[in-house]
Amino acid sequence: MDLSIVVPAYNEERRLQPTLDGWAAWMDGFAGSVELVVSDDGSGDGTAALVERAAARDSRIRLNRLPENRGKGGAVRSGMLAATGDYRFYVDADLNIAPFHVDPALALLRSGVADVVTGKRSLAAYAETEKSAARLAAGAAVQATRRLLVLPVISDTQAGFKGFTADWARRVFEKATIDSFAFDIEVLYLARRMGARIAEMPVSVEFRDESTFDVGKHLPPFIEDIWRIRRNAWKGRYS
Repeated sequence: MDLSIVVPAYNEERRLQPTLDGWAAWMDGFAGSVELVVSDDGSGDGTAALVERAAARDSRIRLNRLPENRGKGGAVRSGMLAATGDYRFYVDADLNIAPFHVDPALALLRSGVADVVTGKRSLAAYAETEKSAARLAAGAAVQATRRLLVLPVISDTQAGFKGFTADWARRVFEKATIDSFAFDIEVLYLARRMGARIAEMPVSVEFRDESTFDVGKHLPPFIEDIWRIRRNAWKGRYS
């Protein structure tokens, strides 16, 4: 398999079909073998059944299902390790970053310029479209904490668009431990720690106003997990 696209999904039955359709249309024009792996994070709705129906119609789509809800990081990790492509991307379930971004990112990986490509959003554009002041403040707190503790060099860790060579996907995700929203930070931290060449690539984002990030619920464990990455490193758990 040349390319794998991994989509983590938790209770996404209502909005996943347009995402599957969008990626299927893009795959039709891809010059190579490609799979779309939906990594279902123990959903309690009809997400898995929807993907199974899509897979029955399109052999390029397949379901990777976790037996219980782990968190977005757990779903991405499981999907990336289950993928079979020589190059492996993970993207968000709401299709907020269009599939055409894969082409330039894949060119960076294939050329050897990068081992890992991570999307970089325009933070000014994000600030203009994000209507929640609380989420903006939470994002600033997350970025300040991760820059201070573990990863000072990446501009944008939280864009839902990242690509890896198969070798680096295995090396990074076999060591990754974080299941929360902080998993992106751990993934990039591990890649940098192990010597991967990381390229940041500008991506355009279509704003979705149905974010699954709840500041009160998710911010405290997010910050705690950034500290956990730092403690794991101090204790040698990533060695």
